[in-house]
Amino acid sequence: MPVFLLCVEMKDMNFIMCHNCHYTKTKYHAVRRNKSGEKKIYKCLRCESFTTPDDGFWKMRYPGEIISAGIELHYAGVSLREISSLFWRLFGIRVSWVAVLLWIRKYAKQVKKFTTMKRPHLSGKWSVDEKFVKIKGKKGYLWIIKDRKRGFVIEHVLSENRKASNVGKLFHKAKKAGDPREVRHDGYPGYPKQVRKHFPDADDQTSKGTWHKHNNNSSESTNSEFNAKYKVMRGFGNHGSADAIIEGWKINHNFVKRDRKRNRTNAERVGLKEVPQNMPWMFMIKRAKIIETIQKANF
Repeated sequence: MPVFLLCVEMKDMNFIMCHNCHYTKTKYHAVRRNKSGEKKIYKCLRCESFTTPDDGFWKMRYPGEIISAGIELHYAGVSLREISSLFWRLFGIRVSWVAVLLWIRKYAKQVKKFTTMKRPHLSGKWSVDEKFVKIKGKKGYLWIIKDRKRGFVIEHVLSENRKASNVGKLFHKAKKAGDPREVRHDGYPGYPKQVRKHFPDADDQTSKGTWHKHNNNSSESTNSEFNAKYKVMRGFGNHGSADAIIEGWKINHNFVKRDRKRNRTNAERVGLKEVPQNMPWMFMIKRAKIIETIQKANF
């Protein structure tokens, strides 16, 4: 089962792909100038249609700097309406809060192609926990599994109930990153059976309290971080939107948020060091588009 893209070359492409037929042989035609700046126009040598290079922000009204800034502000804990207000007060740009939400939903899914291209080097000590979330006014549950020692969130599952089958779905997705040596969890009775089923060689550990050596404080800390983001939204509108926003939070937690003492991201702690400290979301969006273009290209 292919799970991680290990062979994509992360260099700038030396071709422009036609958006109509995905052919890679194009020639320069003209320059288009508008209020957003200049863009080169190319003509496809197969279907003779015109195209512009896609840097990840193709046909977007606002430049990539504004879009990536809005996404990062959101995951820093700023509400959608406050982001809209900040853009107007600081830059004189009118952006609705709905537009910011659509950016988050779109680019969280796109950036996932980049963040899963390499297998993380995990410690083998995993921790799993669940928390209550509100989706369209109804109760739901978010299940998160992470590397306890290195803080890297491996996978998540969003469900409408607290059945043990959801734990199985979570473990099945997490298994793509490898097999753990131990799995620690709280006292929920659905965990042990699923640990034995999916990770038969792992040491099944149940948390025995905050001050015990077998505690689940790592997952509780991640839940607290998620709560800081979740409380400004007061719930999710629907399941699809919730899943995309949580995926974006996971990416931000792993690849953007830095430890104050070590000045490293959780991704860097597991050997994924491609994302720069400056404009990380913009970098990931552009790199994810390169991966998508290479997969679609008709050479």
